[in-house]
Amino acid sequence: MEITCKGCGSRFIVPDEKIPKGKIVKIKCPKCGEKTVIEPEQETKDELLEIEDYSYSDDTLSDVYEDSRLALFVGDDTDLLNRILQPIDDMGYRLIHAPSAKDAIGKMRLHHFDLIFLQEGFGGDIKESLVMKYINRLSMAVRRKTFVVLLSNNLKTLDQMMAYALSVNLILNIQDIDRIKDILNNAIKRHEAFYKPFFDIMKEIGKV
Repeated sequence: MEITCKGCGSRFIVPDEKIPKGKIVKIKCPKCGEKTVIEPEQETKDELLEIEDYSYSDDTLSDVYEDSRLALFVGDDTDLLNRILQPIDDMGYRLIHAPSAKDAIGKMRLHHFDLIFLQEGFGGDIKESLVMKYINRLSMAVRRKTFVVLLSNNLKTLDQMMAYALSVNLILNIQDIDRIKDILNNAIKRHEAFYKPFFDIMKEIGKV
């Protein structure tokens, strides 16, 4: 699990096996000593079954996309989709639209997406979103390769504490969409640099 200290903003990794399931855990920041409280997940069996019901789709992507870096836009705001389409294409990603939770989860089961854009408010509160619940259930190795961006009308761009609280990698306020390339490039570079030691080890042992 990746932990962001609320005191100094430092990020550090705690192995999942070190965190007891079903218990509240306090973890001390090695840099400033601030304690972060980790609460147990509250997912119910019904929620897991609901995700599985949404997890199958007959949709497949074109063979043209097989060797491409893929990005997924989850939402119904086509104007917002069109605003980010060209910048994301310029960054070397193929942007795919998922207009429903079922479509999004179906695509994620069949393909790996390097970038996922979530439209704020689509499908209700992000913490209750089936798409977000599915993302949070990905294996740690897959989740670390997936950069999740919340496109928000209300939250501030680059609000790291709120991003951590919502389990996304980046918050981008829609008013800053014109700067999406610069903001994303910088954020992804920081993300990749942070996880580079992990992926180097995984590559050495043949798991990447």
